[in-house]
Amino acid sequence: MDTNTIGSIRCVVSAGKKIETATFAVPRYSAAHKRTALRIVTGHPTHGRGSGDLPDALHAELVSRGLAPVPTDVDTACTCSSRTDPCVHVTAATYAISLIVDQSPTTALAIRGLDLAEAAASTDFPARWMPIESVDAAAFYG
Repeated sequence: MDTNTIGSIRCVVSAGKKIETATFAVPRYSAAHKRTALRIVTGHPTHGRGSGDLPDALHAELVSRGLAPVPTDVDTACTCSSRTDPCVHVTAATYAISLIVDQSPTTALAIRGLDLAEAAASTDFPARWMPIESVDAAAFYG
């Protein structure tokens, strides 16, 4: 799988001696949706930072806000001349992509344009949180 551009996936699939290219156009989050998704992700104490995991509660909140990590409207194309839709190459590529997303669910967010490194570095914390650096240890402990 070659995720050469955000929102676009190109998979090279070999079937026997022929090689075909299946492409997927995944809708990216709009700027407003990206901000909302980033706020949701940073609002969860365990948002898969570094692990690639996407906790069920976080996934459910994203879906409830219309920000599903895996959208239902993905455009596909293939270089083959098959008349079936989807062709075997797109089907095989879909299976390969699903294995990758299953192993690291946050990959789906990255494909849609949400940078989890940005989420980890975000200073936009929920009101009940504060960065540890902002606590004056001498004043806190007296």
